[in-house]
Amino acid sequence: MNAHPFPGQRRKFSRINMDIGARLNFTTGDYECIIKDASLGGMLVSGPFMLVLDKNCPVNIELRSRSTNLSFVASAQVVRADENGMAIEFTSMGFDSYVSLQTLLLYNAEDPFAIGVEFPDDPPFGRRSDA
Repeated sequence: MNAHPFPGQRRKFSRINMDIGARLNFTTGDYECIIKDASLGGMLVSGPFMLVLDKNCPVNIELRSRSTNLSFVASAQVVRADENGMAIEFTSMGFDSYVSLQTLLLYNAEDPFAIGVEFPDDPPFGRRSDA
């Protein structure tokens, strides 16, 4: 199974393994990357980044493939960064972007129903307007 809840740990949501090309648009520039896993709370991405740990930043995530054309905007914080990539935690997101994130997770989950029952009605972080 590719959903990884961690009993006894601080994770609130299951992570979905994936290997999807994406473009992250930060205020410091655009970065091509690979999303390695994602959850309602954030994602792990690999690629060359020039970001500072604990940096709060707006992020626009664009996914383009033959079968997927999704994008979403969030405020995020870089919580881990090393030579392999970085982990970002979402801190706020508009409702339309939240639905796009849910779609990404459901589409890539081995058991979409198991993931879908984790989805609260509102984003599990601050809500912002989709501008």
